[in-house]
Amino acid sequence: MTDTILAVAYSLASASTMGLFGVLVRRAESRANAVTGVLIGIVVSLPFLAASTAYLWEPGWWNLRALALFAAAGAINPAVGRVFLFLSIHRLGVARAVPLISALPLATAGLGIAFLGERPGLIVLAGTLLVAAGCMAITSRRGMEGKWDRKFLWMPFAAVAAFSVAHLWQKMGLALVPSPILGPTVMSLAGAACLFLFGGFLPRAHRPVLGSGAAWVVLGLTGLLNTLSILFYFSALRYGDLTIVAPLFSTAPFFSLLLSWAFLRDLERVTPRMVSGTALVVLGGVLITWRVL
Repeated sequence: MTDTILAVAYSLASASTMGLFGVLVRRAESRANAVTGVLIGIVVSLPFLAASTAYLWEPGWWNLRALALFAAAGAINPAVGRVFLFLSIHRLGVARAVPLISALPLATAGLGIAFLGERPGLIVLAGTLLVAAGCMAITSRRGMEGKWDRKFLWMPFAAVAAFSVAHLWQKMGLALVPSPILGPTVMSLAGAACLFLFGGFLPRAHRPVLGSGAAWVVLGLTGLLNTLSILFYFSALRYGDLTIVAPLFSTAPFFSLLLSWAFLRDLERVTPRMVSGTALVVLGGVLITWRVL
């Protein structure tokens, strides 16, 4: 099996796992707020990641530059990027913030071209545009006006910048130490530390609260699933270019839509707009997969 096929397979595995993760989080949202869920998931996953890293450790993994890149990536994702994501939703509302966050695959591809020398080609770029457009269609809703202030429009773009830079640093770290387990371990350590630090700056409703035992059980399981998705993502980056992996990973809304229709009918309504957006995501993913295979 070629590296390209492995990159595509791991990217889609990561996207589908993330889609299932989103459904489980939606079911568990009454247990705790999102920041608490992220932090609990990281804390529960850390022992497994640390044990795996210790068991698989190789002398070549002790690379200070790679460790610094992974730690820096973890410090801004989930920490800084997630903070700006929640602040964007709080200040602008979901209908405005989330579609802007969907520019992530475009920003990530741009960084891959600018700093990693990747040349994805016109077909892959077209597929990336379709994936981003589809994500925006799926996640946006009309008819939710409300009051908002334009001065906060920079926040979702700050989140996109943080996520994109984290993806770039992950790829750079993997180029130095091609281990799909070391990166997530270091990132989780850095991310947990930063979430504790930045949590106090979030609106009170979004601050982490770690006292509920029931939340630890449910959100701990979702955290393990999220860790599996991250491991798939790192494996994809190990075998493929960032400009290929990031757009394919962004097909996660397609899997979320299917799973929501199957398991969240009492909580979510699948609309024609979401279906049309999903079609764009699928078409973009097919274009990228066809081009690289």
